Parts: sequence; structure tokens; C-alpha cells
Amino acid sequence: MNTMKPAILIPLLLIFSIHNAYSQKVDTLNNEKIIRLSKMGLQPSVLITKIQTSYSLFDVSADGLITLSDSGVHADVINEMINTATAAENALASQKNSNDPLSMHQPGIYYYDPSNTDQLVRRVDPTITSSTKAGGFGSALAQSYSYGLANDQIKSTLAGGNSRLQIKDSNPIFFFYFNPETSMSQDNWFFATASSPNEFLLIKLTERKDSREAVIGTANYYGSNSGVSGKITMGFTYTNPLPGVYKLTLDKPLKDGEYCFIYASSTPSRFDNNKVFDFGIQAETTTSTK
Repeated sequence: MNTMKPAILIPLLLIFSIHNAYSQKVDTLNNEKIIRLSKMGLQPSVLITKIQTSYSLFDVSADGLITLSDSGVHADVINEMINTATAAENALASQKNSNDPLSMHQPGIYYYDPSNTDQLVRRVDPTITSSTKAGGFGSALAQSYSYGLANDQIKSTLAGGNSRLQIKDSNPIFFFYFNPETSMSQDNWFFATASSPNEFLLIKLTERKDSREAVIGTANYYGSNSGVSGKITMGFTYTNPLPGVYKLTLDKPLKDGEYCFIYASSTPSRFDNNKVFDFGIQAETTTSTK
């Protein structure tokens, strides 16, 4: 009869405990769960306590309220759901309208502009990129003679010659916001997966006539590898003044041009239809025209 050694059992128990604790933390209440719990015969006071101590995503529209009532959910529970949904909407609006960079915002990257007192922080909007394999006849010929071992460059391309966000400061400051209580969406997927700016890269983009690009990896017949050259990465440091809030400063001034933050854990294959956070620097151009 095989027995499990204590040295192995304890780590396994720890793993299960952590998994259970995490599962409880991310448990989210919605209308369907409230209806199911109500039909189990739980008292309204129990459901209200559960709502007050859980994450929630309630539909309190007219149709949602009709379904809840028709399903036998107690009026006190419905009122608590409405209050909770309203509080969440107000908190979200407060975050979006906040002019204090040290208050929590919607997850993302924000440019801090002390000269604009009406809008101290401005969100750096994500831009969709496409990936292409650099090559041509010379590359195809190299692949044939190397039996597929020769590497082609994988380029990530952004449409348009310039970013919508143009900054007139060669030493811009950025704020990163990571809010674990915000539901994950397509735009903030990076900030639900990452936990600090250390998981991002700031790179210099090569400007073309109608696009911007950067080499983000290599590929051959046998597969692909991610890797951004150190020649185009810009150094930065950051502080963590509050939980989930990071203030990022650059190691040295940026030259005029186009840049973007990318999620460092992305692979070349995932850069297809992926997103980066791009901006431009026009500090020298602005100075020379004064």
C-alpha cells in the first residue's frame, strides 16, 4: 500500500487552500445566481449579506427587475441589488472623472500633464497592430538553402504615421493603474494579467509614410520567437505610491518620434490583431518653432 509522504502532502494541501481562497475571492454574483439562491429557500437577510460581501454584476434594467420579481426574489433583495449596482456605477463615474493621479482610475496607462489643470491625467488609448513577416526573394532563397533554419523578422505594424496622443515634453510621466476589482474586458486584459509596469516594454517605433513598425520577434520553418531588440527599448523606473497605482518616469529624455508600451509577455503570434499603447513626442519640434 502506497502512502504519501508528509513532505509532499503539506504543499498539496497548501495549493488546494490557495486555490479555494482564490476561487472564493473571484466569485461574482449575477441575476441568475441570486434567483437560484432564492429558490433554494435562503432568507432575504442571508442573500443581502452575501451581496454586500461579494463581487457583483447585476442587471437592474426594467427587464432584469421583471425577471427577478417573476422568479420570486424578495423585494428587499432586489432593492439591495439596485443599491449595489448604483454604487458601482457612481464609483466608475468618479474614477473616470477624477483629476487626481493618485486616485484609482480604470485600468490602463495614463499620461500625466501638470500643465493641463483641467485634465491632469489622460488615458493612452490602445491601438490595434498587425504582424507581418519581413522577407522577399532573398529571404525565401535563404530559407531554401538553410532548410528552413534562417530567421525572418516579425514586424508589428500600426496604421497611420502618427499616434493620436502627441506629447510636447521629452520627459513625460505616466501612471499605470491595476485594479483587481474591475471586470476584465478586451481593453484592460493586460492589466488583469499583469501586476506592475515591470511587465511592459517601452519601445521606439520606426516611422514609415503611412505606418509605424517595430521588430518584435523572429520566425523560421520550425516556429517563432519573441524578442525586442535592446536598441529600441527605452529604460524607465517606477514607484508604487498606492496599491494598484504606479508612477513611471523615464531614465533619459525621449527624442522626437513615435513610441509605444507593449505587454512584454506577448508572443509574435499574439501580436496579430493585438493592441499596444502608443504616443508621439514633439518636444524638439515645439521648441524650434517658438
